[in-house]
Amino acid sequence: MLEWQIDERVKNILNRIHAGVLYCKNDNYSTILYANDYFYTIVGYTKEEVKRLFGNRFADMVVDDVSEILMDVAASIERGENLDFEFRMRRKDGQIIYIHDTACYDKEYNCFYITIMDVTAMKSIEYEREKFNSYLQHLPNKIIISDSEGNIVYKNSEAEKCTYFDANADRLIDLVKPYIIGIDFENLEETLKKGGRAQYETRFKKGTEFIGHDKNYIVPIKDKNNNILNYMQVSENLLSNSDYLTSFPTRAMFEYYYKQLLANRGLMSAFLCIVDIDNFKSINDRYGHLIGDEAIKLTAKRLTEFLGQEDYICRYGGDEFLLLLIGIEEEDVISRIHSLLETSKRTVCLGGYEFYLTYSIGVAATKGQRISYTELMKRADESLYEVKLKGKGRMIIYQEACTIK
Repeated sequence: MLEWQIDERVKNILNRIHAGVLYCKNDNYSTILYANDYFYTIVGYTKEEVKRLFGNRFADMVVDDVSEILMDVAASIERGENLDFEFRMRRKDGQIIYIHDTACYDKEYNCFYITIMDVTAMKSIEYEREKFNSYLQHLPNKIIISDSEGNIVYKNSEAEKCTYFDANADRLIDLVKPYIIGIDFENLEETLKKGGRAQYETRFKKGTEFIGHDKNYIVPIKDKNNNILNYMQVSENLLSNSDYLTSFPTRAMFEYYYKQLLANRGLMSAFLCIVDIDNFKSINDRYGHLIGDEAIKLTAKRLTEFLGQEDYICRYGGDEFLLLLIGIEEEDVISRIHSLLETSKRTVCLGGYEFYLTYSIGVAATKGQRISYTELMKRADESLYEVKLKGKGRMIIYQEACTIK
């Protein structure tokens, strides 16, 4: 079958198709008997150049190993199946392009009807997607991507293997909302709807132990028209940088949390408590530093028991802890600390030693005022100093004589 034997009307139709259409011999070169105009547009050569430079041998224009392709072709003919391949070709300008080839075998003439399409752009997108996915998979942070409606569409390996994430959660909101601290969820949601970026902490607790504490950054991903396509949350594990004995946040994180609350909420009711273990040096000297460490851990568990969802805690020094109690009344603070002090009246047994583990506690309240972190710490420290002057094992609230014996 020669090109001049194809009806001119059929040629006109084929030349209007935006895909390469060919009729090729079933030989080792897939010799071209006919090709429409768009085929030559794809490869960048003229019809005359393909004939002169390649002798119309289609296979000579293919970059990949054609021997493997020919073996697959023979196997497909044997099974009576149509052909469907992808391979690379080199254009006249030297560019390597990806070709999607589909073909139907004409047994009578031992030839193929072939359609080819340039899928380089699609392959480039796939390559970039794979590269981006590989990048996300190798990050030490947990990455979660949702669609514009909040449905989770992607997790990297760190997020997948995170033990405190709910593996059954389909929506980002269900994964984080119950654990967000330091920011009102409604404000967060409003910021995101407007296309803004947000930063917040999530904390996960099991019994009296923190099992997860993350700083999260959530970023809207937009198209060129500023429409939100996705949300990407990047979560940094704060526990890895926390106090090694208690898994509590650092002093810097504590201070930052208070300042963020002040910035986001302004006037708020909060109590800052400094909890000091009484006679801690004597515990270390008498029973050893390992027992001292156990006393630190036990105190951490006691304090964690009465923390609310948004309350914050850190180990301030060797034997001191900071507590930030949010949105409660003074009576509730007194009640909580009273429970702690009552507990400390019972002896503890650590490492075979029995002794009392008591506390002195200084407290300062914001009382709905905008008080700086430095000033609030100063007031709590003054209260603690007063406790130690009047006798350990009790609490005092700044400027108010509220002592629990």
